[in-house]
Amino acid sequence: MATTATDTARDLIGDALRKIGVVAMDEPMTADQSAAGLRALNRMLKSWQNKGFCTWAKASQSVALTTASSFTLNPARPLEILSCRFKQNGVERPMLSFTRDEYDSLPVKTSQGTPTTFHYDRQREDARLYVWPVMASVNGETLEITYTRELEDMTLDAPVDVPGEWYDAVVYGLAARLSDDYTVSAGNVIARAEAELRDALAFDREGSVWFHEPR
Repeated sequence: MATTATDTARDLIGDALRKIGVVAMDEPMTADQSAAGLRALNRMLKSWQNKGFCTWAKASQSVALTTASSFTLNPARPLEILSCRFKQNGVERPMLSFTRDEYDSLPVKTSQGTPTTFHYDRQREDARLYVWPVMASVNGETLEITYTRELEDMTLDAPVDVPGEWYDAVVYGLAARLSDDYTVSAGNVIARAEAELRDALAFDREGSVWFHEPR
């Protein structure tokens, strides 16, 4: 039995256009409608990731350390570095995050020692991760990185890069956006989009264990 939804961008765009009456239930989208809908869908998802909505986009990677002071990551542009740990002999030690100004203020960026801080320089298309101090020599040490990845750019016939429990939020959110393009009065759809987003966000969280100290 399948449990992972695999609706495509075409499916969700078509559903959104039907919510605002632009496309009839028994009518396919035109090429122009699907292309405009895809652009709007990608823009909406990019704006959502800016708000930190997407716990499913958290990932991790391991970067082999060298004696260099900066490293290229894969993917090339994580949205945010959540944590970075220096790993040596199986032991991970948390590193401190430096801002650009703090990193720039270091007098000698090639000082040698055990890396204790990092600076993540995210650019438009790629990024670099800087560490300080730098290793004098290496013997299998790594950086263990937890990050938020960017949501994938959608194509019409590929599954959308959101979990199934977010599909209603995507459909109604996209319908609300497209109502402007088609000059459709859609107050009920906008209200439903806000409600569906709240419901999705209520589930979009990490579990934790909280211990209450006995009295």
